[in-house]
Amino acid sequence: MSEDLPRESAWPAVRLVILVIAGVIVGNVAVTLLTNRDPALGLDELLAFGGGAALGLLAEFAVFRRPRR
Repeated sequence: MSEDLPRESAWPAVRLVILVIAGVIVGNVAVTLLTNRDPALGLDELLAFGGGAALGLLAEFAVFRRPRR
């Protein structure tokens, strides 16, 4: 029965994870360069991680998964 199912590539999911991690890294570097960060968790950490993850998601869905015409 499993032979009848079409095989889907795992690449889109792997690419999404890589882009989100890269976005978090870029977000942390950008926030570090633009602000004075304290070592405690706070709004700057939320901005760095949330913004970075959003940047990775934006790259995935705006560039790679947009509908082809």
